[in-house]
Amino acid sequence: MKQTDYQLRISLAVPEAHIPDANQLALCTGPSPDDDKTFKASRYKDASGTLYSLASTVVVPSYIDVTTSELVAPAHSPDVDLEAAKRAQALLVIEDRTNGGDPVTVSPDHIAVIIDHRLADVPEHIAALGLVAAVSEDEPI
Repeated sequence: MKQTDYQLRISLAVPEAHIPDANQLALCTGPSPDDDKTFKASRYKDASGTLYSLASTVVVPSYIDVTTSELVAPAHSPDVDLEAAKRAQALLVIEDRTNGGDPVTVSPDHIAVIIDHRLADVPEHIAALGLVAAVSEDEPI
């Protein structure tokens, strides 16, 4: 049986104001033309009430280099907004738990990213980032 290529988990918390740019970064660095729909409703908040969209997924190890290197339009999305993607890229603050990186928490001024092992606990990432649910499960979204 072949081991999966997807060896890392990333959890990203995007301040509501930066969702459009973050979606362009996801489109530019992800494998699908639908990656511009990665960040949707802001369902989490920090202690001051700032709203965030959260995404957590598994990625291949090269994803980190692709995300932090010079951005280019992928073949699946040649019309990606590279300027928007670069604005989001400039906001990345990364905690790489696979290499003993410094902890990161959310802020309205940056996109907080946790890189971890594939089977990492997403609720623990949410708590470590300093987020709580913005709406209860009983409230309509």
